[in-house]
Amino acid sequence: MAVRVGIGLFTAQIPVGSRRTFAREYRETLDLVRLAESVGFDSAWVSEHHGASDGYLPSLLPMLAAFAASTERMQLGTGIVLAPLHDPLRLAEDAAVVDQLSGGRLILGLGIGWRPEEFRMFGVPRSERAVRTAETIDILRRAWTGRRFSFEGSAFSYDRVKVTPPPARVGGIPIYLGGYADAAVRRAGRMADGFITDADAIEEVRPALSKLDEAARSAGRDPRSLGVALIQNAFVANDADAWEIARAGVAHQLGTYRAWEGTADTPDDDRLEPAPTDEETMRSWTPSGTPEEVRRALRALVEAFGDRDLHIIVRLHYPGMDLEPAARAVDLFGQEVLPALKEG
Repeated sequence: MAVRVGIGLFTAQIPVGSRRTFAREYRETLDLVRLAESVGFDSAWVSEHHGASDGYLPSLLPMLAAFAASTERMQLGTGIVLAPLHDPLRLAEDAAVVDQLSGGRLILGLGIGWRPEEFRMFGVPRSERAVRTAETIDILRRAWTGRRFSFEGSAFSYDRVKVTPPPARVGGIPIYLGGYADAAVRRAGRMADGFITDADAIEEVRPALSKLDEAARSAGRDPRSLGVALIQNAFVANDADAWEIARAGVAHQLGTYRAWEGTADTPDDDRLEPAPTDEETMRSWTPSGTPEEVRRALRALVEAFGDRDLHIIVRLHYPGMDLEPAARAVDLFGQEVLPALKEG
């Protein structure tokens, strides 16, 4: 089995009060992705939300098209596309074009979504999110054959449609499913090519992967054929306090999700003020320090799960962070941490 190390999730968030522009944020994201490829990262990943006051990236496949044009070998992943909010045929077309642009390097991560406001925004019943996701997977795989097909489901219906061009990758684009609930994990085991989730404490990841494997076996599938992608915060520095550099961005990153659990970014509360997150929680989510300290923390993931087809997706850029400190961290991580993670 292989251990691959990716960079992400890139979310292009700009905190209120920042002097950064979205043009600069997107341009510097491409700079970081090119740098990451040059120092040995295996993949780059983006994430989706909608209607966010900080501009959280809403359009993943256009961004990955830019990644494709800026890189040569890295795999390009969505972590994740909110499947119920997308028309499956259009998603199939856009993904196939990105796969063609990249020479077959796309991994399409999907999830069912959770924010009620996003479902209201797109007029999609939140109660249908699981069935829409399952039907989307079926439709994508039929569409990527390049053959005309019909489909009759609970949420979607198509009559003798055809999607062109097909993906560059023979057999279609790998589909990873994300999620935290048991139902989401089991859905990935039954239907997907891989599973994507946060790299929580190892003792919390193990039970999820056991459920993934159990669901795969019940569906007559080989669990070891499924990829696993673990998303992990980190920050590294040699000549400065790594945590102090990353702290404000991590607070915005984690606080955004907590604010969305309330009323933030809704018609009744049209603003985003990240909810406070205690220092211990932020630090536990974000191994930081010297290369040796970060290497030791992340190596535990390899030792626990490296016998699988494993992606470790490391975040080294946070909301509001300028290019220079992020680039130093990417370069240092690539030179002094990444090789140890890819050792057998």
